[in-house]
Amino acid sequence: MRKIVLLIALCAMILMTGYAQEPSKVEIKVNELVKRYENTKGVECLTVGKGSGLGMLKVMFNQQFGKDFMKGVTSITIVNYGDASQEVGLELRKEVDALGSMLEEFKMGEGTNNPESYYIKSFASTSADKTISDFITIMENKDLKMIMYMAGKIKVED
Repeated sequence: MRKIVLLIALCAMILMTGYAQEPSKVEIKVNELVKRYENTKGVECLTVGKGSGLGMLKVMFNQQFGKDFMKGVTSITIVNYGDASQEVGLELRKEVDALGSMLEEFKMGEGTNNPESYYIKSFASTSADKTISDFITIMENKDLKMIMYMAGKIKVED
């Protein structure tokens, strides 16, 4: 009986450790960016985690990114600045470029050759086990101006 109680206590401690992990430096910076711009005219910020709609958002992105990719995502932050002034848009681009200095840049498709999407940049932190974390993308075209940040341990397909 004691062994069972100790085993259950050990399992509970392991689970608690998983939930109490510290946010990454990039996640902290993204949260600061959201706080700084959430009350700015023309900027809408949304952060979702487990229990607050993350599952529905992941289902929506499954087709674009793939189900395996989305499985490791633990939170998503979206900053829509389509109605913001050009000055605010440029400031946000600079903020993302500053975050990019902490991450590795990824080439995502042929965005620069496509007249519908004239500005796309993606960054992430990579690891040797073919996973990424702190995935951030900035996209701008005539209809959309958005920054999207995904936290978690995300599996990358070959």
